[in-house]
Amino acid sequence: MKSVIVSKSVATELNRLDRYIFKQGAQPFLLILLCTTAVIWLTQILQRVDLMVDDGGSLTSFLKVTVLLLPSLVGVILPFALLAAVLYALNQFSSDNELPVMKAAGASRLRLARPMIFLSMLAGLAVLWINLDLQPRSYRVMKDTIELVRSDIARSFIRAGVFAEVTDGITVYAEEVRPGDQYIGLFIHDETDPNEIKTYTAERGVFQMTTSGPKLLLVRSTAQYYIPATGQIDMVRFSETAVDLASFRTEGEERHLDGTERYVGELLNPDMSSEYDATRAGRFIAEGHSRLATPLYAPAFAFIALSFLLTAPVSRRGHGRQLIYAIAIAVALRTGGYILQSAGDTRPVINMLQYLLPLSAILASLVHLSGKFWMIKRRPAPDLSAVLEHPEELSGDLKEATA
Repeated sequence: MKSVIVSKSVATELNRLDRYIFKQGAQPFLLILLCTTAVIWLTQILQRVDLMVDDGGSLTSFLKVTVLLLPSLVGVILPFALLAAVLYALNQFSSDNELPVMKAAGASRLRLARPMIFLSMLAGLAVLWINLDLQPRSYRVMKDTIELVRSDIARSFIRAGVFAEVTDGITVYAEEVRPGDQYIGLFIHDETDPNEIKTYTAERGVFQMTTSGPKLLLVRSTAQYYIPATGQIDMVRFSETAVDLASFRTEGEERHLDGTERYVGELLNPDMSSEYDATRAGRFIAEGHSRLATPLYAPAFAFIALSFLLTAPVSRRGHGRQLIYAIAIAVALRTGGYILQSAGDTRPVINMLQYLLPLSAILASLVHLSGKFWMIKRRPAPDLSAVLEHPEELSGDLKEATA
């Protein structure tokens, strides 16, 4: 009965140690992830300001697009945030002399690493979920929102007092822009058809979305048609006429999904009957393998940090060298992953190396952490039993040596 109680108390203490180590790693991990994502997200927001300035998007559309960028940012930042958190927690344990106490109490390296490994598994699952579902879904909504904003030709390109080139050969000018999609002093010059150049002027214009597409209703307008081949110029006056804005769109007839918008199944199995997919099949397949291999970097980074700091000797000077080595190896590992993904575009066999690279780092770190990475033959300690039994002989030898 007593042994059962003792075993339960030991298990409780072990669970408490797990919770303590996990908490000390999870708190800085979430803080670093939040702060780093916020900083990078702000830089992305500044790059998306053109959605409002140039394309005439609303504040709601702008905020929607910037928020939809977060999943992809988190997926990239998360492994590095985990690396920083594990290094910080272990270094803090060492600075506070907690690691020596834990080891002295009988906790092995793998035993101390277990909570951090569990944290890295959770982080890897989060990256996997982002890559499989959240990122492509958010990017599709984001691209649809951007397309919707830019499809509103009137709001996107008509600016008061500015000659705006909508696309090659089409220039639009408005003297004044009023609420309700009303424009005063309109000028539209269309050179898309080299056989007939058209120029529209109007006192007033109103943007309308009809069943046949976006239209710009011109009131008290003139239309000038110029035929370069003959030099003939025809001018027609209208009390009201409509200009079709569908031809002004910069998008092609069909919008294709790029790699960021595709799910893993669509990346690994591109539609070879489509010319767009066929010409980019290698890139799509490499990105699909990268989506599946990226979650492995979270446990790989954690194992690298654990293998360096849990095997480091106790030192009052800290473990700055081990920290630098761990960060350098992690950065080199991730850089190698990007290089392999790029090389996989033209050499599909390289795609398998995208998995082997982080897996090899995990295996090497695990073996090093277990203490079996190399065998060090230590010189056996001298037998001092005879000296301890007859200390007077040692003192005599010392006197003779100094005489």
